[in-house]
Amino acid sequence: MRHLSSVIGFAALAVLALRPVPVRAQSASLDFVTKPTLIECEPQVGEPCFRLKFGFIDEGGKPIKLQLPPANQLTSHVEVQVDGEAVKPFYVAATAGKSEQVRLPQITLLLFDISGSMLTTDLAGQSRFEAAKGAAAEFLKSLSDRQDLVAVVPFASRNVENTIAAAHFVDTKAEAQAQLEALPRPEPRNNTALYSAVRAAIETLRNQRRAEGTEVRLILLTDGTNDVQPAKGDDAGLLTGQDGLAAAAGAVQASEFDVLPIGIGDRRSIDEAAMARLGTRPPLITFDVNALHKAFMLDQAPRDGSITVTLQAPESVGSRSLLAGRMVRFRARMTLADGSALVENRQAFWVAPPVATPVFEDEATDAEQRAFLHNAHLDRDTLWVSLHPFIVFAGFAALLTIMWFVVPRLIWPERYDSRAARPLRPEYWPGAEPISRRDNYPVLRNVPPGFETAGRGSRAAMRTPAERTIVQAATGFDPNKTRLS
Repeated sequence: MRHLSSVIGFAALAVLALRPVPVRAQSASLDFVTKPTLIECEPQVGEPCFRLKFGFIDEGGKPIKLQLPPANQLTSHVEVQVDGEAVKPFYVAATAGKSEQVRLPQITLLLFDISGSMLTTDLAGQSRFEAAKGAAAEFLKSLSDRQDLVAVVPFASRNVENTIAAAHFVDTKAEAQAQLEALPRPEPRNNTALYSAVRAAIETLRNQRRAEGTEVRLILLTDGTNDVQPAKGDDAGLLTGQDGLAAAAGAVQASEFDVLPIGIGDRRSIDEAAMARLGTRPPLITFDVNALHKAFMLDQAPRDGSITVTLQAPESVGSRSLLAGRMVRFRARMTLADGSALVENRQAFWVAPPVATPVFEDEATDAEQRAFLHNAHLDRDTLWVSLHPFIVFAGFAALLTIMWFVVPRLIWPERYDSRAARPLRPEYWPGAEPISRRDNYPVLRNVPPGFETAGRGSRAAMRTPAERTIVQAATGFDPNKTRLS
């Protein structure tokens, strides 16, 4: 009997051990898989909307699966803040992850900033350069020999394009680690050609031969902003200013490669807007060594098993023209089926061109359009949205009517007095008396000299075509007198 109870006890423990243990929400967080996208919700109206996509990661930065609410309740379980303003999404959908995901070969280019500021020692007693190398070394251990290709390339502000174009891709961890150890040490005189380095790295990855289905990615590590000074020995023709940033960002978007920018150091010294435009994922700005190590793990997060959220732009930026030159920050929060709440471990940025009106980066899907028409307009005054174009047209019509008919009568009332004879400027005629009024009724003035009615009186009947007009010269007429004299 005692033996039977022991067997039952061991069996119960075995069953409990085989049961899946749910991941604690406290050890998980949200992570934006891609940076926000500006989409066109309704083609006829041109309503600007944003599409966000995030997944779930554990404390180590590895992707995990969590128990989500039912599909028809996802919208009510997601909260999004746009520049601190709470916005209710009108579309939320979950993408189911594959149970057996085949890992595709990867081609990765690690682009290392070796400018002078990377020597700053402010990361747990390490310099920014050494901390970045340590995190990159952990990343290289996750690659597969003979399957993945990787190259480690430095950049500063001298010989930038030639150095990156000469990148040598290797297929073993040992060779990649050797490249990492061979990185030149930053020098105080080095500046940061950030824009040119990114564009050159994209071109190098584009020229790299790869098999079909290979994932291509660029990981950028820097601690500053684009800073080039040709007068002090930097390369000539390096990208600078907003035009240079637009050229580098355009190369990133056209390549369709996966680009993860990592900013090392203080937020005040890093151009967050530029980093956001240079990546396909939200940039990670970190001042912590542990967060830096997690950044490389975030890049391994799969595309499957994510949450897609679509929301209408708030009224403060309700048109594309109002988005020009703005950087919009997004924060997300999701409540799971067990009632626990998850927040993102890093906020996402959307950056518009500095001056021009931004263009739509994508169109809403059929499901998103149906959800937008069903929910989005209900949050705002539907009647106002429908009548707004007609009200604007009526307002312009009323303004033109007032300007054409009312304003002239207020400025020149005598010109529109039908009871007064013409002309209304009697001083034009020599010897004529100003118009007079009797009992508030105008008295017809005398006709000018030479146009008398031949004694018929001012109330004479209309002249016949047979009558001749006799024009007599005016006496005392000054030919030098003008209308304005």
